[in-house]
Amino acid sequence: MTLENLEEKVNNTEILVSKVEERAKSNTKRINEVEAELKENNSLIGAIKELAIETKYMREDLNETIQRISKLESKDADKWDKFKWLIVAGIVTLGIGIIAVQIGIK
Repeated sequence: MTLENLEEKVNNTEILVSKVEERAKSNTKRINEVEAELKENNSLIGAIKELAIETKYMREDLNETIQRISKLESKDADKWDKFKWLIVAGIVTLGIGIIAVQIGIK
């Protein structure tokens, strides 16, 4: 092995090491960027979980409210039905009374 061959191999090795170092720096930068994005994604995931939990509780509250409104509406409907029957009964009674007066029943 001659001195020239040895110098050429050293130069090639230095070039390779330089390329590897550049690649390592590039990879380090990319890894840092990915880590930053990962932290952001984890924050978003946490926020989404909180929203999902809040939505679940809101849905439960909404279901309870719907049930309460349904009960109130059914009470009003029952009152209205009774009122309608009272009106019908009053009209029928009035009609029978008018007929009775016309035919002379006292």
